[in-house]
Order: sequence, then C-alpha cells, then structure tokens
Amino acid sequence: MNQRYTSPACPPSGLPNRLKSLSLLLLILLTALPALAQQVLPRISVATRSDGLGYVLRFHFTSAPDSFKVFQPTADLIQLAVYADDVVTDDTQLPPPGETIQAVVANTIPDGAGFNIQLAAGSYYLARAYPDANQRHLLVALTRASQRDLAILTEGMQPINWNPPDADSLAAADETGTLPDAATLDSLAAVLPETETPSRDFNGRRLRTVIIDAGHGGHDPGAIGASGTREKDIVLTVAKKLGDYINEYLPDVNVVYTRTDDTFIDLHERGRIANRAQGDLFISLHTNAVTQRGAYGAEFFFLGVARTESALEVMKRENSVIALEDPATRTRELTEEELILYELTNVGYMTTSQRLAEKMDHQFTQRAGRRSRGVKQAGFIVLFQASMPAVLVELGFISNPSEERYMRTERGQAILASAMFRAIRDYKVALEENGNY
Repeated sequence: MNQRYTSPACPPSGLPNRLKSLSLLLLILLTALPALAQQVLPRISVATRSDGLGYVLRFHFTSAPDSFKVFQPTADLIQLAVYADDVVTDDTQLPPPGETIQAVVANTIPDGAGFNIQLAAGSYYLARAYPDANQRHLLVALTRASQRDLAILTEGMQPINWNPPDADSLAAADETGTLPDAATLDSLAAVLPETETPSRDFNGRRLRTVIIDAGHGGHDPGAIGASGTREKDIVLTVAKKLGDYINEYLPDVNVVYTRTDDTFIDLHERGRIANRAQGDLFISLHTNAVTQRGAYGAEFFFLGVARTESALEVMKRENSVIALEDPATRTRELTEEELILYELTNVGYMTTSQRLAEKMDHQFTQRAGRRSRGVKQAGFIVLFQASMPAVLVELGFISNPSEERYMRTERGQAILASAMFRAIRDYKVALEENGNY
C-alpha cells in the first residue's frame, strides 16, 4: 500500500535545530518502514560449478530468510520452500531457460514463497540448499547423479501443490453441501490414505501395537485459540481419526489410546499405559501456542536434550502439565543428567524415533502441503515414560487464527491424521522389509 506523507506546517522560526533534525529523521524512518518489513528477492541467477559437477542457483535475497527446505519429488523437478515474512517475488528477475535448468517459477505460500525448478528430461541431479557466506543469499547446489540414485530418492514422492485448498473454502463446502471442483478433489485425494500397503518381503520383525496419546484432557484444556478452540478437543479428534485409518488400512496393527474421552491422565500414567500394552510406537499429539500470532507450522520431536531455545520453550509448556497433577503422585521434572544418560543408553530408540519424526515431517510437507518447522529433540516427560520409540507431534499453532480454523475443520483434521498415518505405514513397511529400524 502506498503511503503519502504530508509535511507539517512550518515551525516557528525559533524552533531549535535539534528538533528540526529529529523531525526529518522521523520522516525518513516512517517512509522506510514498509520496505524494512519486506523480504525482497531481486533476482535468481545460475552458474556452472567450478568443479564441473553441476550448477548453483543463487537466490539474491536482500536479507536472510527465517528458514528454508528443498524437496525433490521427481527427477526433473526440484522444489524450494523459503519461509520469511512478506516475501516479494513480483519483480524477481528469473534466469533465462537453459539446456539443463529450463525454468524457475515463484509461488506465494503462507509465510513465504515456494519455487519450482524445472530440469530437462534425462537430467539427473541431486539438490542441496544452504546459505551463502554473506548469510543473505540462498544457494541451491545441483550435483550430477545417476538415474538410479534419483529413482531411489523420488520413489513414491509427489510434487508439492503450493496452493492447496484452504480451510475456509473446505469448511464452506462442508456447511453448504457443495462438492469441491475437480481440482480440489484431486488435491484432497493426494493427501488422503491409500487403501493398500505395498506388499514386501517379511523379515521377522513386525509393528504390532501403536499407542496414540491425545495430550491434555479433563481439567487441563491445553492451549486455547483466539476463537476459543481447545487443544484437548482438537488432538482427541485427530487421534481418533488416526486410529481409524490404522484400523482400516493396517488391520494387523493394534491401536491403543491413552484416552478416548475428555479425561485427565497424568504424564507418567500415559507412559505406563503404553508399556502395559507392550507398544511398539508411541505418538503423542498436541497443538502449539505462542504469543506471536504469526507463528505457523507443525513440529516433530523425539526425546533428548533440547538443542534450541524454541524446542526448550515447547518442552517447558508441555511439561508444565505436571502442575495440574495430584501432588501425592505428581511426576517430577527430568534433569539434564537423566536425558544425557537416556541418549547414551537408548541410541536405538532415539534413532528410530528420529526417523519416524522425519517421515512425518516429509508427509506433512510433501503430501499434506503443510508448513513444517522441522524435526527437533527435547526432554518431554511423556516421551521419557514410554519404553519404546516415541514422537511428539505439534500439529500446528492454535494461537495462529488461520491454523486454528484449519485444525477445527473436519477436512483439516482428516488431512493431518492422514499424513501421520502415511508415515506410520511407511515405517511399518521399512521395518518389516529389512528391519533397519
């Protein structure tokens, strides 16, 4: 939006020069504010690598983006998600079509921009994204690879739809009974479960029991959104949908819930339920919340010492539930020494948990079209109590009005549950095919 500044009336001749200078400085700052809020991308350039093994695409951002992630769904398509406030690509100078890199297309996505990098058919390159030394520019390096390498990497992958149907349009369709158009149905079909698990050779290891833990409950509502949506209600509904998908499409897997109604369960008891059921996986569902309403995206945690400040904050919020427990049986806080000892003695569980979290991260971004803030580790009490691979999922920020609306809709809940189901299904296939988990 253009802003017009009207100069004030001329000050009295006796006004000190210092006040005049301050007024001029204020005028300059006011004029510059809109530009400062924007993350501008003037151009994207392409260069041949000095080692002759491929190419480098340089995204000439004027300031460093918050985060980024590269995807490679097919051999001839590379997709880059860049997250930052108010990314401006309208006037970005794109590289001309080349023999290998045939096109670069920019798309607007929530909290950032998505780029499609189209390669020529028969060109095989692996992509890696990293910041330049100046920390402003983003580089995507393409390294020559074999057709077999790309086939393994892209098997079962689908391109990201940068503009999936939004929660409001889906909710409106539900309320009016109006069926979505063909394009919307195609988008939904891409994220809902498939009806069959691919057959694989069995190696003797099985995924028999999955424990699904809906966080909070009873007198603990969890986080509450601006519209009054309660975390405990969202996660219970999504937990049941996830369990329904497993029961329908993986009938040989037993599903156990830590709660099936609006009941408060102590953190240590949730782990005991999982252990008594001899669970093979423990999935704890939550929604995130911060005072910054613009925060957006899912997060996936496995147990360990928190490595980042943001992971530590999420851990503190989820562990604070112990204040609502009966003082006589209250779960105690974990010490850093206990977490370090856990890391040293449970490498297998940690590795498996991290891989499952990465599969969920992949499904949320690649198939469900949701933003992910990545896979992290932190000292969650509820994960510590479960003697099995365990992942805590923050489905999204209930403090963000847009994500709150999305998680409140039946379709949004189905898509989130479906993404987690696909990750569990893929984990099961990998486990029973070669036992490398």
